[in-house]
Amino acid sequence: MHQRALQTSIVAPLLDKKVSVHIVASVVSDPKLGEPKQMVGYIKPATTTALISVISIKIGKATYRTHLPMRFTTAQGWTDLPGSVISCTGIMYSTPEKRVAGLFAERGAINELHGAGSVGQITGAIRSDFRAVSRRVGGASGALIPGLVLGDTSLETHAFVNDMLLAGLTHLTAVSGENFAIIATFMLWFLQWIIPNLRARLFICAIVLLGFIFLVRPSPSVLRATVMVSVLLIAKARGVRSSALAALGLAISLLILIDPFEATDPGFALSVAATAGILLLNTPVANWLQNFLRKRRLAELLAIPISANLICTPLTIAISGQFSIMSLPSNFFVEPVVAPITIIGFIAALVAPFAAGFSYLLALTEKPFAEMIVWVATNFAKVPVIHLNKGFAGGSVGVLVLACGWIALRWRSWGSH
Repeated sequence: MHQRALQTSIVAPLLDKKVSVHIVASVVSDPKLGEPKQMVGYIKPATTTALISVISIKIGKATYRTHLPMRFTTAQGWTDLPGSVISCTGIMYSTPEKRVAGLFAERGAINELHGAGSVGQITGAIRSDFRAVSRRVGGASGALIPGLVLGDTSLETHAFVNDMLLAGLTHLTAVSGENFAIIATFMLWFLQWIIPNLRARLFICAIVLLGFIFLVRPSPSVLRATVMVSVLLIAKARGVRSSALAALGLAISLLILIDPFEATDPGFALSVAATAGILLLNTPVANWLQNFLRKRRLAELLAIPISANLICTPLTIAISGQFSIMSLPSNFFVEPVVAPITIIGFIAALVAPFAAGFSYLLALTEKPFAEMIVWVATNFAKVPVIHLNKGFAGGSVGVLVLACGWIALRWRSWGSH
């Protein structure tokens, strides 16, 4: 139904016709500067893009009220915050992006009719000031910090993102469910010294996470991560794994009903798989690691990324056709430093607008942790990946590898008895 509505919208006949139209639209996502593109004979300059929701569109002398999601692109240095309402003239093109009705290319001045609301201005100031602090930290580590903490990837270079992808650490280049889980765990730990009642602590934690959503922007991936972490919080509150699995099923259903395009989003499948992996395998993996590490807390900490990556491996192979043998080791090495970066960075971001100096000192304390992630990504990315077939064939290989690993572990257990 959503796809049909977009395909038969008022702008559908105008796509790729180079017809000039005037729109009034609300900015949905932060404007992001892309990469320059190598074209035949010249280099196309980088453009700034964002998601918008078209409020009205003027075609010739007729004006139509609408509510259409579109991709907006401009060659100007555009920085309007989400929630702002703009107007401009441009041309519309078709795009392979399924969530939008088309691509609107600006061909004139961008006029801001009114700015973002008070919440948008506050969160925008926090993100902007923390980005400035991180820029002072410098290097790839300084670029990683705002991406990992607030999902602000504007400082990250394409080469660094590619290294993180090859090393199996791409989930750390932006906000994911792990960030929400760390913030929630930190809040629950901190509040236990003040509020003894678990339900009261969970309620306060939910309020903090709600504010965190607006700070990192309520994109589909962020909302997805929020719901998945809520499932984990329910599991912690109830202490019953079957209840958490039922909550996970309900979360999947609600997310797909709210945004049907999640059903074909690889990120959604990976998020669900990672959450299921934590629910199903976290305790067994922690028990197995404890036999070697002898430290329960450390085993539980490392069990989280291992559990999530194990279940995600077949999906990763099916989607990319690549299997990085360094994915699990890289996550194993960097996991202990992710939590300090997230927690210290969260505090540094909150104080950045009114105490930039203190925020900078906090950012410097987390720089060595970020440098460790950069070092792991840079060196582990040099290890060649295994290329497999995409789709069902590649995914089946991943399932087979996991099954063999499970049988090997169980075989040792059976042999010891």
